[in-house]
Amino acid sequence: MLNIEKFILRLEEIMETHQLSAAAFAEKIGVQRSSVSHILSKRNKPSLEFILKIHQHFDSLSLEWLLLGENKSSSPLPENFSDNLFLEEKIPSESSNKPSAEIIKKSIATSDNPELIQIIQLYNDGSFDVFYPKS
Repeated sequence: MLNIEKFILRLEEIMETHQLSAAAFAEKIGVQRSSVSHILSKRNKPSLEFILKIHQHFDSLSLEWLLLGENKSSSPLPENFSDNLFLEEKIPSESSNKPSAEIIKKSIATSDNPELIQIIQLYNDGSFDVFYPKS
């Protein structure tokens, strides 16, 4: 059964990850702004059509994750993110007092002065935090 509170959290996660307001999200998936507002405020439950429209426009997200919070099939990165544009460079941990770990730096090879756009912390339970720098 669909847990509405958890579905709303996943919906808010999608909107935050893609930096969309409720109005922009509604426009992107092709529904009225009031539909999104009523779902976020728990006035209405999402219809199957509403859920399928989300899946259609954010097809990197699985229906299992949208409905049940399970098997999110992609990372929480924006939909225009492409791994093949990035190079990996392994950097050893700087502190010998801390457990051994590797930091993987990913950067676009075309820029000498890159600008930070977001920091994403991924946890082994499938959750994540996204941080955006202040303008």
